Order: sequence, then structure tokens, then C-alpha cells
Amino acid sequence: MVLAVLLMCFLSGHVTGEDLRCSDFMCTEPTSPMLRTLRFTTELGPCGHAFSTRPDLPWPSWDPGRPSVVIIPGRRPPAVQPSWVRNMARELLAAKQANVLAVDWLLPGEQELTEGARQVGEKLAEVIKVLLAKGSIPEMMHLVGFGAGAHVAGIAGAGLRGALGRITGLDPFAPAFAEADPSVSLDFSDAQFVDVIHTNFKPNEPVEALGASRSMGHVDFYVGSGNLLPGCPQGLIDREKYVLCSHHRAHQLFTSSIRAVCPLTAFPCRSTADFQKGLCTHCNWPGLHTCPQLGFNIAWLPPDRPIPFQPLTAIMGITSVAPFCVTPFLLELQIGGSSSLEAQLFIQLKSMNTRTSSMLLSGSYPMLFEPTKKYQFLVSADCDGDFQIMLLEFYAERLLYLDWRKKKIIISQMLLTRLPRKQGIAYQAGNITASEGDTQEVHLNKVMVKEKGNI
Repeated sequence: MVLAVLLMCFLSGHVTGEDLRCSDFMCTEPTSPMLRTLRFTTELGPCGHAFSTRPDLPWPSWDPGRPSVVIIPGRRPPAVQPSWVRNMARELLAAKQANVLAVDWLLPGEQELTEGARQVGEKLAEVIKVLLAKGSIPEMMHLVGFGAGAHVAGIAGAGLRGALGRITGLDPFAPAFAEADPSVSLDFSDAQFVDVIHTNFKPNEPVEALGASRSMGHVDFYVGSGNLLPGCPQGLIDREKYVLCSHHRAHQLFTSSIRAVCPLTAFPCRSTADFQKGLCTHCNWPGLHTCPQLGFNIAWLPPDRPIPFQPLTAIMGITSVAPFCVTPFLLELQIGGSSSLEAQLFIQLKSMNTRTSSMLLSGSYPMLFEPTKKYQFLVSADCDGDFQIMLLEFYAERLLYLDWRKKKIIISQMLLTRLPRKQGIAYQAGNITASEGDTQEVHLNKVMVKEKGNI
């Protein structure tokens, strides 16, 4: 069962829609590691076309003075076409990226993955050396690798002594690489800037995590809980999607970010637990004075090389569908009165034109709310608006129909602050009495606050 699941993990995507007419990726079982490059252009349609760097063949059309993006899928069975590569290439071309390549690689079925990745990475380094010899600028080369392809990118970058401008690792594959020699794993020394997107760093029980949990780059983005991400199946009824959904969310996030209409903002933080508790709401990091943003656009990144800050981990929430952006807030509650309540806290935000989904803030289990204490929570709203109303519910798992039997809790002060804090916008309310199991409608007053913003 475990081996079957691991084989599923290598799948790079399904063939759908217009991709049915594409036959660009190799589909025969190799006897040794194979690599070839495909070029994508707007003129030649959605399919990739063979791009040879052999000296005995005519040199293809190529603009070495333009930025180049090289997409590297993970290991796949020969029968599976990685359709997501075509989607990403299409978005890059729409964003006016002139040079878009994909690495098509296959290993024999019995080939050990880490050794195969090493050989493919070394072959890729040789291809890139030819491009550099033809005038391409290393600082303008960007490798984007998914799964085991992230490690292939790292091996190629290391073979070029870290001279390439950027490597993006999309949920680098963990099984087989976790205990492997560091030379076959992606590392921040493999390029001038290495960013890593982690989407499946916790197990989908009973299956182990497919993505790496350890940090590898200059910036490591950890998305949501690291498993069962929004929009993914929560159980094994749809087994393949349950196993692969969070892992594949990494390339979906990056593809969506290429022409994004909203930022995928993350916050420097030590752990997902601290993030959910609202302990990571400031953007300042030594050498970096803004919050990092996940994705293709790195306008937020200082231009200095080497990178002028120490490697950092940044955590963020997402929605269930593209463009995946959330509107982050910090909710602070000051409990008054004399009664405590053990419950789960749900909220929903409403404006004149929109409302968020209901959000569970306090975790999977009830927590104790006590008088005189302050509580804070990170709120990842799935839409934006100038919110005037909060629907608040303390759910205590007791079926009570008589109001006089319900426990009540008093919130003396409430402050909902937009993040990042530099926006200076918050919403406040006070003297709220909430009964367990009832939905309380709270009217919010918009206020301007200084960056500290605490109650």
C-alpha cells in the first residue's frame, strides 16, 4: 500500500481539455535517465516543442538578453503528461516572459530517485551552460522545480556554483530525500535567491507528508496547516486527490501568482502554531522591512546580492480557489465580567456587498476563555471588504434550548486590525455579551490605529 501511494505521489498532473492534442512530453519507458528540453511560445500554441542545444543542429530562435524561466516537473510515469507545466508556461508567456523552457525527464522504473535526480540535475546544468555560452545572463535565469524537480533544480544550480539568479522550489519532495546526502537536496546556496513553497509538510494520515518540512531557501513559505489545505478532500473517499491535493497546490499557487490581482502575503514566523495564535503579525525582519509575498513577483525583495538578510520562514493562509489570496486580520479580545467559558470561537465578517465564510479561530478543540485575560487570533478572511458587522459564536457542544441555562461571556473590548499593520486600519467594538451556542451580531466601528495596534 505504501509503495503504491508513493508511486502516486510522482504524478505530475492529468491530461485534460486542449492538452489532449499535445504529445510533447516523452511517453516511453527509458533504460537510463533521459532529459530533453521543450520550448513554449505564443506563436506555436499550448504545446511544448523540442529545443535542442546540440552543436551539430541549427540553433533555435532564442533571445539571450531576456529573462528565462525553466520549469522542472517531478518524477512521473511515462504515461502521465504534466499538464500543469503547460498552464504555467501559458501564464508566463501572457506575462511577457520571452524565454520559457520545460525540462522533460524520465527515469527507469527501478532507478533510485535521489541518484536519478542527481544525474538529471547534472545534465540540466550542461544544458544551461550552453545557453550561457550563447549569451544568456545567469542572473536572469530562473529555475522552477516541483516535487523531486525542486531537487533537480538545486543540483543544476550547485553545478553552476550558485550563479543563477533564482530557484523556486515547489513543495520539494521529502520521501527518499529526507535522509539523503545534502548534495542532492535543494539548498539556499544553489542560486542567488532561493524561495521555497511548502504546502504538504505534514502527513495526510495515514500517508506520510510528500513535501519537505525543513527550511531550504532564503525564504521558506509555509502554507496553511501543511495538509488538508482549503479546497482539498478531508477524507479518503477520493483517495488520489486526498493524497496529492495539498502537494499539487504548490504549483497551482505559483501559477496563479504570475498575473495575480492580489498579493499572497506571508508573515515571518517560527511555527504554524504561533501564526494561528496571532503572534506573527509584524513584517520587520533584520534586513527586510516588508512582508514577503509568495509567487513569481519579487518586487518586495531587496535588489542587493548576496541577499541582505538571514534565511527566514514565513507563514500564510490561503483560500480554496484561485487566486488563493486571503485578507489577513488580527483579532484581539479582552474578556470581562466574572464568568469563564470553554468553547470554540467562530466568526464571520459582513460588509454591504460581501461576507466571508464562517471561520473557526480557536482550533479543533474547545479552549477556555477566562475573565481579565486577553486572547488573540489570526483571521484569514476569504474575501475583502469594508466590514461593518461581525457574527460571533462561542460553540460549546451542549444542546441547550433554554436561554437561562446557557453560559454567558462578556467581551469588554474587541479590536480587529488589518494586516500588514502599516495600513493603519482597524475595527473595534466593546461591551459584548455572548451566550454559548448563539450567534451574536456585533457592529464594528472603523478606526485608524498606529502600527502597534494592541488593546
